[in-house]
Amino acid sequence: MAESVLLVDYENIGKIDLAAIPDGVRVPFFFGASQRTVPTEFLKAALRLGERFVPIDIEGQGKNALDFHIAFYLGEYLARSPETACVILSKDKGFDPLVRHLTRRGFAVRRANSMAEALGSAEPAVALRGSGATRSGRRRSGRTAARRESPPREGGSLKDDALHLLAGTQKLRRPRRRKGLIAVLHSHFSQKVPESELQRLVDELIAAGNLSEANGAITYHL
Repeated sequence: MAESVLLVDYENIGKIDLAAIPDGVRVPFFFGASQRTVPTEFLKAALRLGERFVPIDIEGQGKNALDFHIAFYLGEYLARSPETACVILSKDKGFDPLVRHLTRRGFAVRRANSMAEALGSAEPAVALRGSGATRSGRRRSGRTAARRESPPREGGSLKDDALHLLAGTQKLRRPRRRKGLIAVLHSHFSQKVPESELQRLVDELIAAGNLSEANGAITYHL
């Protein structure tokens, strides 16, 4: 299985640059019932991806038919490999409750509105492997967006919120690697907390004895 999976809602996204997809990313591509033709350049780019490009045709035009298919294939990928990082490329916010549910269970899943957003993370476990990221995910790509302010929180600190999330996650579902933990936190805070701040948060949790890290593996002491 590929290290990352990008599930593309072509019916919702439309034009997409397949050539921008990094190595090591599998691309299940969902075509709506009315999308019977594609541009020649798109076809050439898809062929270059080889077996990583997985076309999936949706039959029928029932309400949310394509969305249900994406949800099914997402679950299938996670069932086969729970640590696989998955991104749903769609502007449909209807996926968000599912994404929140899965991240709370410890899966590295998020939704992106555009290719730029999907590629913008330097954290390979979140979505796609981007340039400038180290194996630990501590360096960020030069394409990364400018620092954003943290979201408002109703009582408690960022650390308290993170501890509450992790304590409430089943032990077997807690991320085993730093990159997966960052992915879960990034999604939990609605992608409004910069990843650099989340890296510092993980370091703070380790310093406080809530976590420990050895050879890239995270152990929880909650």
